[in-house]
Amino acid sequence: MAHGTQRSGSGGSREPIRVFGVDDHAGVLEGLAQLVSDQEDLVWVGEARSIKEAQPKLTALSPDVVLMDSRLKTESGLDLCAWVHRELPDVRVLMLTGSTDETLLFRALTVGASGFLVKQARGRDILDAVRTIHAGGVVWDPRMGQAVLEHFRQIGSVMHASDGLEMFRLRMRKLYQGMTDIAGVRSVDAMLQRIVVLSRETTEARYAALAVLKPDESIAQFITDGLGPEEMRHMGSLPRGRGLLGEVIRSRRPLRVAAISAHPHSSGWPSGHPEMQSFLGMPMLFQGEVVGHLYMTDKRGGEPFTDEDEELMGLLANLAAVLISNVRLNLDVERLAVVEERQRIGMNLHDGTLQTIYSVLLGLDAVLGDIPEGTRAYETMNQLAERLREITDDIRRYVLDLKSEVRPLMVSIEETAQDLGIGEIVRIHSSDMSYSLLTADTVEQLVRFAQEALSNVARHARASRVDVTWRRIGDEFQLVIEDDGIGFDPSQPSPPGHHGRSHLEERARRAGGQVTVQSRAHEGSRIVVTAPMPGK
Repeated sequence: MAHGTQRSGSGGSREPIRVFGVDDHAGVLEGLAQLVSDQEDLVWVGEARSIKEAQPKLTALSPDVVLMDSRLKTESGLDLCAWVHRELPDVRVLMLTGSTDETLLFRALTVGASGFLVKQARGRDILDAVRTIHAGGVVWDPRMGQAVLEHFRQIGSVMHASDGLEMFRLRMRKLYQGMTDIAGVRSVDAMLQRIVVLSRETTEARYAALAVLKPDESIAQFITDGLGPEEMRHMGSLPRGRGLLGEVIRSRRPLRVAAISAHPHSSGWPSGHPEMQSFLGMPMLFQGEVVGHLYMTDKRGGEPFTDEDEELMGLLANLAAVLISNVRLNLDVERLAVVEERQRIGMNLHDGTLQTIYSVLLGLDAVLGDIPEGTRAYETMNQLAERLREITDDIRRYVLDLKSEVRPLMVSIEETAQDLGIGEIVRIHSSDMSYSLLTADTVEQLVRFAQEALSNVARHARASRVDVTWRRIGDEFQLVIEDDGIGFDPSQPSPPGHHGRSHLEERARRAGGQVTVQSRAHEGSRIVVTAPMPGK
């Protein structure tokens, strides 16, 4: 659709105001284009229905004024407005919205909009607003005048409340002191846990959590503060990223809610989950990429979270995202160096030490052929040869360990699922690296446990979905495998020839932990194995 024509004017040679439209509704664009094209001093130069389509067109056309919807299907017009303000500073933006939320107005003005009208405005009001902001003015919808005045009254009362300002300064100093301490932490897991604790303390929340996402934006790791070990166990597997958690993930924007259950995106509570009232969610972004998401619930005293809470959490989220990204980069470099060194040592042992011992063994075998069996010399030389063979086997095992390292649980489980033919239905919901603190033998037993459990699913469960989760809970490491298969009665003995449960119990015992099996006919199964963390 093109509306580049204009009626010739009778007065002066002033260039017409060049207008561009961005809206995901074709009918709205059609109406705006016609409205603009009927004016002598305006010209419609183009349109777009998404941010991806709009950016190159705006760069090429550089219009004077952009009429922009605040919501573009799954995108935010505010993000595009901020981009225009940054990349095309001479272009004015008139934001059009179906909402009368004054918060949206102030956010629009903050990211660079010059005008803000509700989509009930008459055509002449839109045209007058275009001319006003092109001349350097600012426009907001008269329907929001009272809300704007009230907002500024609130700002004024806050600015004159010295005790409130002093409290804010104290909270800010505490936040920065906490981040300074966190900056010295080298472990990613320890850093994430301390960020969660600082978030809860700063906002005076009862509960706090930090979600780390997988590439498909499902939750891979969920670190909490405020929940006891028993509450964590009762909650079961990791959240799936639904409800308000999912809303923050999808929008990549802060979300503050006074009553969780009343919000349209609330999905209720899973079994064993404590009831919660207020909510504050905050994305953690670094260079445009999501590092994680912070969630706080139940502000002290039953009050909702405040503007100050959101502002402080915005600062914390930005600082934390930088620190986490930096630590992860350093760890990746260190891991690469360690892997290269292990490979070098393994190659030297294989190509040097093993070959030398083998040549000695060949010499001993030749000597033994010349010594009568049963003599003392023969027995001594034979014992020496056997000892060298044992040393050779030990070195080979050590070389294999160097090459394999401690394989990530995710890789081992994914390969097992593929080998069993159930790779398409197995979903892993964790990237928690705390298992790296376990002994190699414990990790090996946990891997064998997972292999046995998945083998049982493949052979008997008739499942359409399998969920695998692991995480550290206090002094224990927990691995959970759940399926939606036909289930069974755990109280009944296994049929003859079925040793799956006994094998699972043996693997758990070797890991120093215990196994719990929950299942009912036609309701699937849930198998949990725990192992103690080292030194506990």
